[in-house]
Amino acid sequence: MKIAIYEHVTATGNIYSPTWVEGDAILKASIEDIKAAGHEVYVIDSIPPKKPVDLVIVIAPSSGRMIYSLVKACEDEGLNVVNSPSSAIFLASDKALLTRNLQLHDIKTPRTIISSFDEGFRSIERALIAYGKVVVKPADGDGCIGLSVVTHPDEISLALRKVKQHSKLPYFIVQEFIDGISVSVNLLSSGNVIVPLSVNLQNVSLKSPTEHSSYLGNVVPYEENRDLVISTALKTIKSLGYVKGFFGVDMILKNHELYVVEVNPRLTTSYLALREISSSNILEMTIKAYFNELISEPLQLNGVAIIEKMIADKDMFIRPSDLKIPSDAKLLSTIADKKPIIKRGEAYAIYVVKKPVINQNHGFSESKALEQ
Repeated sequence: MKIAIYEHVTATGNIYSPTWVEGDAILKASIEDIKAAGHEVYVIDSIPPKKPVDLVIVIAPSSGRMIYSLVKACEDEGLNVVNSPSSAIFLASDKALLTRNLQLHDIKTPRTIISSFDEGFRSIERALIAYGKVVVKPADGDGCIGLSVVTHPDEISLALRKVKQHSKLPYFIVQEFIDGISVSVNLLSSGNVIVPLSVNLQNVSLKSPTEHSSYLGNVVPYEENRDLVISTALKTIKSLGYVKGFFGVDMILKNHELYVVEVNPRLTTSYLALREISSSNILEMTIKAYFNELISEPLQLNGVAIIEKMIADKDMFIRPSDLKIPSDAKLLSTIADKKPIIKRGEAYAIYVVKKPVINQNHGFSESKALEQ
């Protein structure tokens, strides 16, 4: 088959995007997996494709409802899209709508206030009084962009300015801070069959408004409380209605309780780790799911894969030859060859390390603190 793949950050050439290295790495991995499955691959820079193809795969952020708009445009053109229906994407990619949906289905989430920007200061102030410590984030954000942890009223104005800068919706989210372990589940759906692929340990660093909150990587797989995590993820995906394709469900685990915080209706960064240790081709499975050929069997994983992003701790000049990654790591992407001047807090490279076994409590070489 002829398969077109659209990855939004690279297609638009936005080398200043905070998610460039993830987007570029996922695009390269997807091309490799699709070719390995025996299909022709066409990387496209616009939707709809300019040439006839059999299938389209869309990889895009939630910001500004981008992935929804792109998938909807494909649907309107009558194209076969290897993504969930746009209606499910609309619900999943808006954290405000998702929160209400989860509450309707009795799925635990952090206590949440959905606020307009006009009422933003008062909403955050009210949440601080009620919860003590809160997370302020865009309703349409990705990868911790625009997110702040607020503990004092003096931080409200800056947090509000930050979230407004990174949101294209007229409202945002204020949630109680849950001090737990960040986990996620990758799932694949054919509409009638939903198969959990892996449970993952997430490495996230949540900071005050004066600093940069970051998604730093993941460990795949993560085995603690696996059954509970998977059952919660399955319930979450089923609550969205009819869905297809690859999903990531992000949760916080605290005292054997799970709080669902978001759903990503697309290939996620943990796919980069999963494909390194899977005995099956994840993109081939995704294509089969589109044609209702998904088999409900556990995925066989061989070892553990660790994804780590390299984040600049100060403004710096860097060349590809300056990158220092572990000797057993494989570089997946770097922005250093395109943008040598890296600002503090920006991601400039991403790599993967494979191991036969791992101590789940010490999977990361640098940032070991796991926060919400």
